[in-house]
Amino acid sequence: MAKLRITDYLTELKTEAAGLRSACGPEALGRVAPSRPDSTVGGILLELAREYRWAVEALFTRPTDDEDLPQPPPVTAEGTAVLDVYDQALASVLDAIEARGADSPAWTWAPVEWRAEFWHRRVAVATGLARWDVQMAVGSTAPVPAALAAEAISEVFEAFLPVGARRGAHPEATGLVQLFAQDADSTWFVRLREGRVALLDQPDSRTELQARAAGSASDIALALWGRLPFGICDVAGDEALLQALRVE
Repeated sequence: MAKLRITDYLTELKTEAAGLRSACGPEALGRVAPSRPDSTVGGILLELAREYRWAVEALFTRPTDDEDLPQPPPVTAEGTAVLDVYDQALASVLDAIEARGADSPAWTWAPVEWRAEFWHRRVAVATGLARWDVQMAVGSTAPVPAALAAEAISEVFEAFLPVGARRGAHPEATGLVQLFAQDADSTWFVRLREGRVALLDQPDSRTELQARAAGSASDIALALWGRLPFGICDVAGDEALLQALRVE
């Protein structure tokens, strides 16, 4: 399991949002992000604004077991108005996170404890990934910070894979996988059995690994989230098992 955990997501969010925004001049809005060839910089900003709006609504809505909180409709804007829409959504989510502490009750769509911390992490991770995408589009990238990247990895296994948010179908995937983020000194052991995924605290020492990926937390996170191939890491064993862990 991961050792490195963030407690101050607000600071991470502000830092990543500042890096994102500095790369988003009006001239960049129409550029395609190589890591997301179906999206432009402007489209990424509008997607992020939608995520922020969902987070704000969830943070201020009393959670109930019998009612979901649907994602808001797609956010639309054109030209430089995209920047205004994004800035307004960012300001709203920053205020919401400041107002709703990590332990505050909040609905989530994932099988985790219904606390505001889920959304604190969700928007920080989403912003860090989007910052990397946008910087790719303008030709200047920096890794996702190790602590935030470790959170992005954990979120894959704690929230996204359990609800089926996976790239492709992998019904035959079976085996034990280890992910080792060297700069975060964090390890994830994952058991796949006929496509189903379980995160393990520690596997039986007699159990043999079928696949392993080692590298920076940023590279592992970006590979899991479909931004980079796993070949960016030091890979051993059956790479198909690693592919079965990719989300979004």
